[in-house]
Amino acid sequence: MSEMIIQTKGLTKKYRGRFAVDHLDLEIAKGDIYGFLGPNGAGKTTTIRMLLGLISPTKGSIRIFGRELHKDKLAILRRIGSLVEYPSYYGHLSAIENLEAIRRILGVPKSRIAEVLEIVSLTDESRRPVKGFSLGMKQRLGIAASLLGSPDLLILDEPTNGLDPAGIHEIRELIKSMPSQYGITVLVSSHLLSEVEQMANRVGIIREGRMVFQDTIQNLRLQASHDIELVVSEPDSALWLARDLGAAGVYREGKLIFPSLDDPQVAHLVKRLVENGHDIYRVSENKKSLEDIFMEVIGEGSRS
Repeated sequence: MSEMIIQTKGLTKKYRGRFAVDHLDLEIAKGDIYGFLGPNGAGKTTTIRMLLGLISPTKGSIRIFGRELHKDKLAILRRIGSLVEYPSYYGHLSAIENLEAIRRILGVPKSRIAEVLEIVSLTDESRRPVKGFSLGMKQRLGIAASLLGSPDLLILDEPTNGLDPAGIHEIRELIKSMPSQYGITVLVSSHLLSEVEQMANRVGIIREGRMVFQDTIQNLRLQASHDIELVVSEPDSALWLARDLGAAGVYREGKLIFPSLDDPQVAHLVKRLVENGHDIYRVSENKKSLEDIFMEVIGEGSRS
């Protein structure tokens, strides 16, 4: 079994009688890129603030690197890099000068600045004032700052927010390289499944403070039901024949639609329809997109 980097049990945060986070059980293994998904207001940032020791849970436990956060907070936080909300900079200073200010606080070698700038592909821009950087470059600089302390765990809260497509691509490719090239486990939060599915291997989906799905992206896809659609001659009598065979379907917009038939069932249905004189014009499979499944999982009543 993989080593667990983050494990929470019954993690709860209550504000004025309302659950911002409601008995959350997070499980993130070493080497994961874990996509923490949910609509705005679902409790993602509150959870991240608890993981970073910025706010205290109402109840529940947090274990990071196998140790209780409340007992070993400083030792644990030294091994975590984070970017929560929009990073702040001294605009008149260069990337190197901004990182130097953080480096002195962390007490890491000066050589580390060049290393992190190389990781985020900002070496060529490192002496320019940061106020002239694009949003994507500023986000990369924020990630560089979070990497200064050579963390084992990187926590990024909505790192692609407000970026153009090129900036989103830059950040996504950078995050994807973290486990394989640098041995860093990543927790990345987002309200956009389309972003997370292109970089994460596991996802946790949160709705109104509760975990509603936690597994691999592949297993999320397997949750999708799919319809088999047939275009046939004499659809009314074909539908009755299908029902006699145990295949309950409906006739809609010129098609017979059957939910979740497997391959042998489809083959048997087509064979019997042909034997009974029906012409089969088309057989097709209509699969739900991952986005459709995500919207079903988070539900229509989620807060925006």
